[in-house]
Amino acid sequence: MSAVNGRTFKQWMGAVDAIISRRIGMTSSDLADTTYWDMWNDEMTPAEAADEALANDDLPWLEAEAEGQFQA
Repeated sequence: MSAVNGRTFKQWMGAVDAIISRRIGMTSSDLADTTYWDMWNDEMTPAEAADEALANDDLPWLEAEAEGQFQA
C-alpha cells in the first residue's frame, strides 16, 4: 500500500478516528458510510475528513449543539 502525505491509509484512518473520538466519543465505524479511501487518495487531512464525515452524518445532538440548544 502506498502512502499519501507520508501516511498509509491505515495510519490516516487512525488519525481520523482519533479526531472523531475526541469530538463525539465514537469512531468512523459508528457513522454513516463515507468514502474515506477517496478522501485519503484526494490528500485530505484527517481533520478535514473527520469534519466532512461528521457534517454528512445525521447526528441530532451535534446539530442542536451547533445551534446553541444543547449544553454539555
